[in-house]
Amino acid sequence: MISLLAKRLFWTNCLGATAIFGFVAGSVFAIGHEAVGRLVEAEMRTRGQSFADLLIGPERYVDAMLTGIARDPEAENFVRRVADLSSIDSYVLFDRNGNEVFRSRSERYEWLLRDRPGGVSMGDKLSASTVSRPGAWEVVSDDGESNPSVIMPLIRDGRTIGYLSVVADMIAERYHYQSTLARTYALVIAIVLAATIVPFILFHLRRRKIAEADERIRFLADHDSLTQLLNRRRMQEACDQLLFKLRATREELAYLYVDLDDLAEINDRCGQARGDEILRIVARRLAASLEDEDLVARVGPDDFAIVRRRVTDRRLVGEFARRLSEAVGEPVEIDGHKIVPKISIGCAFAPDHGRTHSELVKHAEIAHFHHKADRQGPLVFFEPQMDEVMHRRRYVEAQIKRAVENDGFELFYQPLVRGADGSLVGFEALARLRDEKGVLIPPSEFVPIAEARGYVKAMGSWVIQEATRQIAQWPAPLFVAVNLSAVQFVDGDLVAIIRSALDAAGIDGERLEVEVVESLMLERSTAILDQLFALKQLGISVDMDDFGTGYSSLGYLWRFPFDKLKVDQSFMQALENGEPNVKEIVATIVSLAHQMKMKVTTEGVETEEQAHFLASLGCDQLQGYFFGKPLPARETAEKFLVGYRRNDRFGKGPRAAAAVRRIA
Repeated sequence: MISLLAKRLFWTNCLGATAIFGFVAGSVFAIGHEAVGRLVEAEMRTRGQSFADLLIGPERYVDAMLTGIARDPEAENFVRRVADLSSIDSYVLFDRNGNEVFRSRSERYEWLLRDRPGGVSMGDKLSASTVSRPGAWEVVSDDGESNPSVIMPLIRDGRTIGYLSVVADMIAERYHYQSTLARTYALVIAIVLAATIVPFILFHLRRRKIAEADERIRFLADHDSLTQLLNRRRMQEACDQLLFKLRATREELAYLYVDLDDLAEINDRCGQARGDEILRIVARRLAASLEDEDLVARVGPDDFAIVRRRVTDRRLVGEFARRLSEAVGEPVEIDGHKIVPKISIGCAFAPDHGRTHSELVKHAEIAHFHHKADRQGPLVFFEPQMDEVMHRRRYVEAQIKRAVENDGFELFYQPLVRGADGSLVGFEALARLRDEKGVLIPPSEFVPIAEARGYVKAMGSWVIQEATRQIAQWPAPLFVAVNLSAVQFVDGDLVAIIRSALDAAGIDGERLEVEVVESLMLERSTAILDQLFALKQLGISVDMDDFGTGYSSLGYLWRFPFDKLKVDQSFMQALENGEPNVKEIVATIVSLAHQMKMKVTTEGVETEEQAHFLASLGCDQLQGYFFGKPLPARETAEKFLVGYRRNDRFGKGPRAAAAVRRIA
């Protein structure tokens, strides 16, 4: 793209080059015309001198024509023939006083007299200035159109005996000179063109490419290369300019922080290239929904920013956000994948929520996180109390990062007991995080943040290593169960990580169980299924966690042979609340699992009545506060493993206290 200034400069140079070329061509034409005249004049002088030499030569042909004495008709005829052969059209002789004495033909009465022997005399006379000129001289007369003439003195033995005027037929010669010079000058002009115009064109082509490259560089400096929207730096500059003007205009400005949800999942499912295409589509849809004065930029991997000026009614911003969501949410089909993009929007207003770009971004991003969490309405407007929530979120994120870098997580262990007799069979390992003061941060708070910020894989790998290390120190055949996230399957190295942990701990796969959620099976990915089958080959039990919530498709159960189903704790809560049909549904799940050769574990058991009910259904394993809360490894060992025997519920130490909870 060439700027207007560059275009003007280009055409100015073209006009200048045309003017120079016109001047050169005109000069060449004038020089050529002058050169033809000089060549004709030179040729005329030569012919005139040659004819004069003939006349005053030894034969003295001129005497017969000047004096009229002993005039020899044959001599006159000879002279005429020579003149004809020399393309001399006519000639005139004057005596020494300049009086005409002989004319070969009459131009005036050519139609009547023609050529006649003896010549004619028209009575013409040379001027006194011509006759008085001394020495040998020649005067050529040529108007460039008619035949030229030359007049010269006839000098014999140093004495002027008369004057000769010759008119020669130079039409053919003049044409020859003109055509020859025309070809020569055409070649010269062509060479000049090749030497000047071609470099000029090449120079401007190169200059144009340089200008386009400069324009492209400036564009890339201000725009995102993937979406062609403004980039973060350019948006900040433009926003700073608008905020500076707000002090004078007193208008209100809306800053919208827009996040494309689940881009990582789209990339994992469809590939990075398809994810980039979704980003481009979303960017085009956002840009198409704006007004002329609005600004839009890509400010992060899946984040966009929109600035709307002259906001008069905040409800209109809500309507605008709704239109954005509808426009972006149109389904997109790529390579057989139907994708429905969704966005989360947070909005902050200037000057109420900030007078600088950084303040607006911070507050709009905080509002966006609230919208992402609750999805109430098309967007969330920033409110001052939200800042405290975001401050807490950032604090927790910092603690997660510190824990990942320094192995700062802890594992708590919750017992799993046999449904038939309440004897201990294993533990579920649950990650815990403490803040700088040693206070536990709830998993419901730090786990979503870890997922959003990409710490789940590192945290999950540590959990596997620590859980296997710990269970190796406890008696067999107790096992430990760990939860797996979908993120841990993405890179394809999960099996290697688990195998390495088992080898380092020196235990068999039978002492480890992995739990996956139903949503993971939605992928129907061959890569995920291959990893699950590889884990089963290591002897590891693969369990479906939280069964009965989410999608609960029976297709998952035949597509992959799970070893165990874990009934979600929400069923125990519903049972405690007396909701209808809960017992029948739980009984159906247990029966179905047993028919498919799977064990059943029920979570959230908190009362003796629940435990008895599940035992009556033949539920294989139970887990819940009724049997024990999650505790650190040391406390778990003290409470459940002191004097442990395989048929004991919890060991000798707490046996008496646990007897009241025995269900078999």
